[in-house]
Amino acid sequence: MKKLSATTFAVCFLLLSLPAQPPAPDFLVTDSQGQQHRLYADYLNQGKTVVIKLFFTYCPPCNAIAPLMEPLYQSWGGGAGDVEFISLTTKNDDTSADVAAYKANHGHTFPGVGADGSSLAANLPYRDGTYGLFLGTPTFVVIAPDGTVNYNPRGPTQAATIDAVDAAIATTGAVRPLINYTGGGSITTPQGGPISGVTVGISELPGTTGASGASGQYTFNALLAPGLEYTLQAVKTGGYRNGVSTHDLLLISRHILGVASFNSPLLLLASDANRDGKVTTLDLIFLRRLILGIDTELNGQESWIFINPDYSFQDIADPFDEVYSGDAGKLFFSPPDNFPLDWLGVKVGDVNDSADGGL
Repeated sequence: MKKLSATTFAVCFLLLSLPAQPPAPDFLVTDSQGQQHRLYADYLNQGKTVVIKLFFTYCPPCNAIAPLMEPLYQSWGGGAGDVEFISLTTKNDDTSADVAAYKANHGHTFPGVGADGSSLAANLPYRDGTYGLFLGTPTFVVIAPDGTVNYNPRGPTQAATIDAVDAAIATTGAVRPLINYTGGGSITTPQGGPISGVTVGISELPGTTGASGASGQYTFNALLAPGLEYTLQAVKTGGYRNGVSTHDLLLISRHILGVASFNSPLLLLASDANRDGKVTTLDLIFLRRLILGIDTELNGQESWIFINPDYSFQDIADPFDEVYSGDAGKLFFSPPDNFPLDWLGVKVGDVNDSADGGL
């Protein structure tokens, strides 16, 4: 049996004898707009998490990270939800007027407190070593409703620090409020023709859908959590024979024989009539049966396949898995980002792009 060295024993004893971290001390401050804020009565006792930012207005790192603060604040409800942010200056020459100017410059809507608003007394416990080594500004303190302090969540970059603060907030039990989000975009063929009748839905929220009209445009509306990633997928059923002709069979045959091989992943996808991840004479058989009216649909394959137009295929000669089970057929978005969510539609069996997107 190994014996503990005297040094190891001393360290263990010291760790065991350290007092438990105290809850956050209460404070009363007056912000740059003249409003008073009591940590417990106004926030913690109301079940809110409070994020304190220790800063000063002429601190370069504080100014560098400042543009990232308001989006994080809004993602947690902008003060109307489970979380409130309060900035406390650490410099006695930072007045309320200075803090007000700093807020206006960076578009901050959360309270900021100058030295004349009692910020120094409020943030002293977070600078005197009570909760850990103070490494300078900016330093963040996340306080749970029960007063538990998460001191100095930090990352190697400004964005990583914001992510660390975000994660620390989440551990307090705070819940992001949902926002009313409207998104949409256009759905077109490879040649730019509009495709109507396409249903676009959010995978994580079944029942939340939008449908494209005659112009190929679609919109959807949903209550979503800001900052979370959602997945859109698109589908259009029926019309299997639309755009499929003997000319397509000829082009696919030339590809199979190596006479004029397809060099586009979209053409390969359009040729895979039985969804087996390759282009063979079996696909020609299925498509010929479709043309002759023997079959009205393709066994196991969709009529249209929709692709993220910004997706970069890892293997353009073998795109099937990337579409069928990968990310090529998905669009990812995170509210409140509001950029066009466009789709590219591939009509199965139609390699000469003759399908009518309105059928």
